[in-house]
This record gives sequence, C-alpha cells and structure tokens, in this order.
Amino acid sequence: MTTTIEGVFVDLTGALARSEVSARMFAELSDDGSENTHRAIAHHLREVTAAYALSAANMAGRSDWTLGRDGLSRKKGYNSPEDYVQALGGGGGGTKADTRRLIEAGTMAVEAEAARNRQKEADLMALEHPEAPPVEVHRPWFAPLGDAVTDGTLSTDAATAIRRGLGEPALGVTEDMLADAIVHLLAECRTLNADQAAKAARQCRDTIDAAGIASRADAMRARQYLRVFDKPDGMLHGSFELDPENGSYFKDFLLQITGPRTGGPRFVEKGEKERAQRIIDDPRSTDQIAAESLIEVIKVAAAADPGTLFGRIRPSVKLVVVQEPATAPTAAPTAAQPTAAQPTTGLVLLRNGFIEGTPDPATAATIDRTVCNTGFTPVLFGRDGTVLDVGREQRLFTQAQRAALALRDGGCMWKDCLRPPSFSEAHHLRLWQAEGGLTNLDEGILLCSPHHLRLHNDGWKIIRIGLEFWLIPPPAADPAQTPILLKSKSALKLGSPLRLQA
Repeated sequence: MTTTIEGVFVDLTGALARSEVSARMFAELSDDGSENTHRAIAHHLREVTAAYALSAANMAGRSDWTLGRDGLSRKKGYNSPEDYVQALGGGGGGTKADTRRLIEAGTMAVEAEAARNRQKEADLMALEHPEAPPVEVHRPWFAPLGDAVTDGTLSTDAATAIRRGLGEPALGVTEDMLADAIVHLLAECRTLNADQAAKAARQCRDTIDAAGIASRADAMRARQYLRVFDKPDGMLHGSFELDPENGSYFKDFLLQITGPRTGGPRFVEKGEKERAQRIIDDPRSTDQIAAESLIEVIKVAAAADPGTLFGRIRPSVKLVVVQEPATAPTAAPTAAQPTAAQPTTGLVLLRNGFIEGTPDPATAATIDRTVCNTGFTPVLFGRDGTVLDVGREQRLFTQAQRAALALRDGGCMWKDCLRPPSFSEAHHLRLWQAEGGLTNLDEGILLCSPHHLRLHNDGWKIIRIGLEFWLIPPPAADPAQTPILLKSKSALKLGSPLRLQA
C-alpha cells in the first residue's frame, strides 16, 4: 500500500486533533516535562516546516512566469506564486514576507536535492562506462543550506537569513569562497536563531569581501527612505529605513530620550540622575515621549540659524577603528573609537572599522568623516584582551574601560541576549566590596540591566577561565550547574581577518 504525501499529513493532523491537547495538559507538566515537551514540539514543527517549504517551492515552480497562462497560480486566478501559496495557508497563513522566505528555503532544498541526484547518476554512469570521460556535476554553492533545511539542521528562516546575509558571488568573491563560508556558518548557527544567523552571515561576508564593504554601504544608503501618509482619523502615519550609521545615530537619540524607561543602564553619570528620574516619572507613555521629543528636535533644527555651530553634546555614533603599530607588526593590536583626542604616537590608523552596536563595517569615507568631526580615543588591547587595570582606586569602571568592554564584548554577554553596549552595565566578576574584586577589564563583563539583576538576585555566577567567560546556573535552574560558554557579540575580534592595513 502506497502512502501519499497528502495522506501522511492528513494522518498527522488527525492524530493531533484526536489528542485533544489543552492548556490544562501543559499546566500539569513538571518543569522538566514542560521543557522536553516544548523541545519535541519545536523539532516536530521544524520537520513539518521543511516539508511545507518543499511544497511551497513545488507550487512556485508550477507557477513560473515562463509558463504563461499554463502557470498554476495564474490558472487559479492569482497574480504571483506568493499570493497563491499564501492563500493556500487559509486563515492561519503567514505574511507575504513569510511566504517568500518559505519558497526561497524550499527552492534551495529542491536545487540541492537535484544536484545530489545528478551526482548519483554521474557516479552510476562512471561505473557502467569507465572508459567514458568523467561528467562534472555543478552543485550550487548554497546547496548545504538546502540540505540543512531538508534534514532539519536549520529552520527555513535561519537558512534564508544565511543565504541573504552572504549575498551573491561578485568580483573577488567566488562560489567556492561562499561555499566554504557556509560550512563554517552551519557549525556556528546550529544553536542560533534566525536573527543571530543573519548577523553572523553578514559578518562572514564582510570578512571574505572587505573590498565590497563600500559598495554594500552605498547600496544600503540608497535604500533609505521616509514615507508618511494621512490616516482617515487625521493621524499622520509613517515608516522609514536607515542605513547602519544613521540608524545608530537615531537609536542613540532615542536612548538618550527614553533610556531610563526602556531598560538602559541603571548607573548613570553624575548630574544625570535627576534627568533620568524626570523621564521615569513623566506621566506620558514611552512612545509618546519619543514622538514628541522628535518633533521638538525638528522644531529646533528648523528654526536654527544656519551660521550657528552648536557645541552641545549630541547623540554619538561610536565608530570602532582598528589600529596597528607602525613598525612592529607583532605588537599588540589597538582599537579606537571617536571622542576628542589625538592618536597615539607610532600607531597607523587602518582603513576599516565598525559602528559600535552593529555588525556592519564602516567605509573609509565614514571613518575619515567621523574622525574629522569628533576625533578618537585609542584603546590599547593586549593580545590576551586585558587592558587599563586601575586596581582598587575606584569602584566604577572608567569611561575608557567601558569603551574597551564595549569593543571586546559587543553588548550584553548573557547567552542569546542581543542588547547593545549602550544598554549594558559593567559587572565585576568578583564583588567589589564583599570579595575584594578589582576594577580591571579581565574582571569585568558587560550585562544588560535585566540580566545583571538576574545574576545578583537569582544566584547565577560568571567565572573566567583563561580568556573564556562561563555562566554558572544556580541549582534551581540546573541541578547539575552545567557551565555555559559566553561568546562576544562584537564584530571586531582580536585576530580578525578584517584587520588589514590599506
């Protein structure tokens, strides 16, 4: 008896319906049972989604525009395969973007399978006709992503995020280079979500294609837009997209306005506590404060004298730039970020860097403009990542040390947390007062406010072994207290292949 694909999923759906799963059944589970059940459902969902992607790719293939009126979606009255696949999802169907990612992931899986089948046929032909010349089978560079979707190694969202993050072959970037990058990313992204996988893929592309950084920056700048329209009720609605530099500037502005409300650092500089408290006590909502503050800034800018040079502190884009010694290639590398200062003697400013808080590299033109406007402060790193020891002269980390921590950690180091450095606080691995901890970089680590509070209040602990930081859960969270390796979120790492002198 042959089982159809349709029959398999009809049976699965029927089995789930007959199980009469309810909220009460989940509530009666133990903590371990809840975790294991959710993990099992997630695994099942990934398997089903892989089949769903293959089906979506099949529908898209049958609707290819080259088929004209014979295309399936057109025959059914739909303008595009995405519209048709989305409609087949019924009332619970996803968004157009979800459908597009589904088709993209399924198409990668289909092409990977086709390449495997062609290779099997070529191998069989070689066995049957050893005297014939070998047949070279082309395998798409992204085929491992398609295989990962099929076998459930990656979710469809993660696979498409990696493909889009890596981009396409270009001058100086071969298919083999991208294929090698995928091998590395598959190992790295097994435990990452789609957002983290996209970030890792973009960093990987920038590593192998440093020459293309400027062109990609130009492309992102060209995609910027701001659109507004009047709603029927009289409200003005809008949407926008900004490139990483302008986006970082805008986020920094919002952080200054709403940071005390949205989980920013609890420890603020002297003179800022009163201002932070006023924001917290403001009766307006956080969204309302942000909106009205933006309009206030626009009014000030519109009324400003074009000949006036404003000297007040403004939102900053912290540009992280790598330096190397001018005469000693083996000496410790350094990193710089912009504030008013002069470069360290004997160091050569390199022509690459990153905007702090983003995974996107900055172009040489951006570096020149930022350094010209605001200068920079060099932060010296040893090859072991330790700098700026101040012993026990003060409890709080200095601004220079916080800058160095931001470069080293890239934001909150808690597992899976994506909070940037601007939302993070410096934590002493050994309590400063109770344990005699030192205010040194090797004893400091960045944590966002919620995770900093969780660590202190719930019994978590962070230890350093060599150059690695490990998170130790309390017995209530993990009776075995299995250490969790904490990884830097920074795009700029010691030994980075991007550290190339122009």
